Amino acid sequence: MTNPFLALQPKTDTPLPEGSGFGVAGHWWEQNQIDALIAAHAARRPLLVRGEAGSGKSQLARAAARVLGGELLFEVIHPRLEALDLLYRFDAVRRLADAQAKAIKEDRHYLQKGVLWQALEACRKENPRPVLLIDEIDKADADVPNSLLDVLGNRSFHVSLTEEVVSPPSGEMPLILITTNEERELPPAFVRRCLVLNLNPPAEDAAFLAWLVERGKVHRHLGIEDSVRQSAAEQVLKDRKDAALAGQPKVGLAEYIDLLTALDELTAGLKAQARRSKQEEWLERLADYFLIKGDNVPQGRRAP
Repeated sequence: MTNPFLALQPKTDTPLPEGSGFGVAGHWWEQNQIDALIAAHAARRPLLVRGEAGSGKSQLARAAARVLGGELLFEVIHPRLEALDLLYRFDAVRRLADAQAKAIKEDRHYLQKGVLWQALEACRKENPRPVLLIDEIDKADADVPNSLLDVLGNRSFHVSLTEEVVSPPSGEMPLILITTNEERELPPAFVRRCLVLNLNPPAEDAAFLAWLVERGKVHRHLGIEDSVRQSAAEQVLKDRKDAALAGQPKVGLAEYIDLLTALDELTAGLKAQARRSKQEEWLERLADYFLIKGDNVPQGRRAP
């Protein structure tokens, strides 16, 4: 099968329509992202995407699904997630209700397929490869990534309740992207089973500003003036540096896009000159509430 990611070019973008719980967006391609997806697609191995929160890790999975033309399945990890939940869950409550009603069925009727099971079943020769996003795996205990080792290695798993083996019908594997915000160290054996893409923003100031502005431009549905987009990026950089010095959470791309979205909403329908002036005014008034995350920093400093 031809690797669809070979056709991608760096410094181009892919529009992302609204759907599956996500809003309208656009993804800006860099060479490292393209090469990592080419490698993961060719090797049939999961891609572990590392990077700070809000750096576009989850969006990469949306963009990959758009390129492949396949289904996007996803699970956002939470601390209470159990090791088997990505594979399947047993609905003990429904079984108890059936037992009380004297209508109990075989155990297989109480199995709920997890997102990995669904992704494996979606791998059919007549369909494009699905993309599975396992988001923020570092929020789970170590037994969650450890439980995936056999699945990733054998490309199948065993359901003990029914004694069946779940594997892709066509022998293919979904394209699996797993993200981490580095809040917790992942098991070395799990990391070795993955390809790894580091997606942190540039450290140098000018490169960081350009990185933000490029990604702001691909959100074409936002009517933001160029000068305002640049000013917003500069404010993100300033507050990001202030937060780092104060030991507070750093802001980045996610907050930048949220700020531009608000400016667009507040100035929709205005003509260009009036829009730019009003966007600058709102930027001064509202930036603190998007970009200052600490609990001991005064806000509203730039309000008139």
